[in-house]
Amino acid sequence: MLKRVKSILLLFCTIFTFATLISCILNLALGYETDTYRHIIDRAVLVFIGSVVLILVLELDLKSGILNFFVPYVIFILLAMLYVFVTGFFEELHPNAYRDLFFNDTAAYIVVYVCLKIYNRIKVTVQP
Repeated sequence: MLKRVKSILLLFCTIFTFATLISCILNLALGYETDTYRHIIDRAVLVFIGSVVLILVLELDLKSGILNFFVPYVIFILLAMLYVFVTGFFEELHPNAYRDLFFNDTAAYIVVYVCLKIYNRIKVTVQP
């Protein structure tokens, strides 16, 4: 259990740091000099949801490679959409909020999933 929590926190911190740095670099390049605290918290919540889903579902190790990819993805996207839906009760959403969430988080999920698969494959081959 402690190992699972450690894996979730490590993945969360890594993804959140990279996502925040990339966002800052892109925003500065586009001329935006501020980012709202609410946006950063939203990013943290979405990254945490993705981290928990990936770590828990990857430990299940479904027998099909396609299921290993799509089951966590569908769970993650549904939870992320639910989070945005609930957030809409408290603040006005951008007209393209769901579309942006879908495209951005799908791309991020693919990159993180591939990196985790490569890491796990390297870890298995290195261990005696």
